[in-house]
Amino acid sequence: MDLDLIITCAVIALALGMTVFAGWKSGRPHKDSHKTQWISWPLVTVLSAAILVFAIIHGMNLMGMHTGQRTLNRLGL
Repeated sequence: MDLDLIITCAVIALALGMTVFAGWKSGRPHKDSHKTQWISWPLVTVLSAAILVFAIIHGMNLMGMHTGQRTLNRLGL
């Protein structure tokens, strides 16, 4: 296995774990207290999901599937 693919798989695993954890944290009910919440968990969910999508696409490119300019040329764009 190539080092790039190993790193990409690690990023996919971390982003998947962070997406699931942040989704769980953002779905919990809020406690009525005066403590401020320092982390916006819905924002963390969206950002980690975006990183996950880009990492999956990068992994597909590393495995030989082309998702870039050739695809756009085939669509006539």
